[in-house]
This record gives sequence, structure tokens and C-alpha cells, in this order.
Amino acid sequence: MKKDKKSEYLLKCGIAGCLLYVIGDFLFAATGKGQTTETIGLFVKVAYLEMGTWRMVTSILCGFTGTLLYYMGFHKMYVLLKIHIKHTGDGKNQIWVRLFRAAYITGTVAWTWVHAMFMTQALIFKYIWQAFGDMEKAADIANRVFYANAPGMAAAYILCDLGLTVIMIVLVWKKIIPLKSTSARILATFCNPMMLPGVIGNLMALLPWPLNQLDHGTESFGHALVLILGLILLKEMVRNGELDKDVLE
Repeated sequence: MKKDKKSEYLLKCGIAGCLLYVIGDFLFAATGKGQTTETIGLFVKVAYLEMGTWRMVTSILCGFTGTLLYYMGFHKMYVLLKIHIKHTGDGKNQIWVRLFRAAYITGTVAWTWVHAMFMTQALIFKYIWQAFGDMEKAADIANRVFYANAPGMAAAYILCDLGLTVIMIVLVWKKIIPLKSTSARILATFCNPMMLPGVIGNLMALLPWPLNQLDHGTESFGHALVLILGLILLKEMVRNGELDKDVLE
């Protein structure tokens, strides 16, 4: 049981890491009532000029700490999936477990950098405007920095957000994640980084302030929901005796 408790602890550490992402997202993107949401270029928001620098620094720290915890949780879920596939003898589905590993390793490597890159872009815009008072020039330079980093950021997005979403939907509907009913699998289809912001997040964005601000954390919260499914997997594995000592070793 000691190792079972450790698995639960590590999965919960991962969830805590994803919630730190959510906090970092709010610090980076949330705007006050009546505050402009106008953008210049692709991702430079005029609202950055009114945000305290402490918000951006704290957001970077949330991303850094969150990524360390993220790895702990997702690596443990990968190990559980690997043991579960071995126990059930369903070798043909090992490819999805390997793809799950590729997705979370991408997230571990990329998210600290990607998150910090967004913050750096915002700080460049803010500091150049403060120094020279030219909003258009400041936005142009900040956008150029973003575009230079865009290929790597897009690759991280495709592998760790879009890729993880597809993998989790497959794991749910192939019943590798052991859910008891079709309705549970339908609900679990939203437990990933893309379905939650894509459907729920866009609906929230239509609500009046401050409810529309809830949209900012939905992508990161989708990663936390993946680990909630990991806790369900762990519970069923314990119940079925899949975590006996000989299997773990």
C-alpha cells in the first residue's frame, strides 16, 4: 500500500502543478472590468501596459514550479498505464502509451520556456513603451520576438496539447482508462487540454465580466483533468490487484 499511496501523491502533485499553470494563466491574461482587450499584431495586448510587473514575474515562477510538479504526475501516470497494459495483455495498445509519454515529455521540456516566452514578449512591449512612448514600435518589436520563437512554440502546442488530446480520447474510448459507463466516457472526452478550452472555454468567453475571465485557465485545467483520469486508473488498478509487488518490480 505504501507504493499505492506514493502513486496517488505523485498524481496529486501533477494536478497541483497544472493548477499553478492556471494561476499563471490568470496573472498573464486576466483583465479588469472595462479594461481594453485590444491586441496589436497576433498576441500583444494593450492591457499589458497597465499590468504590474509582479504579475508577469509571478506567472513565470508559477510556470517553472508547475512544470516540475507536472512531470512528477504525468510520469507516474505513464508508469501506471504501462503496468495496466502489461496486466491486461493488450499489447497492441502500447503505441498509445508510448505516444502519451512523448506528449508529456514535450510538455515538461517546453512549458516553462513557452510560458516564459509569453511573459517576455509582454515585458518587452511594456518596457519599450515606458522608455520611448511609442506603442506601435514597442508592439512591433515584441511581435517580432514572438514570431522568431513561434515555430518551437507551435511544435510544443501540436505535441503536448493537440497530441495529448487525441491520445486521451483514444485511451478513454479504447477503455484503457477504465470507466464504468458510456456516459462517463463521454464526460471524460472533455478531460484533455483542447476539448475543455475549445468548447467550455469559448462558451465562458461569451459571458459578462468577470465570468468571461474563467476562460483563461481552461487549457491548463484540461491537463489537470487528465491526471484526474489517472487517479481513476490508479483506483481501478488497486482494486484489480494490478499493483502487486511482483508487477511493480
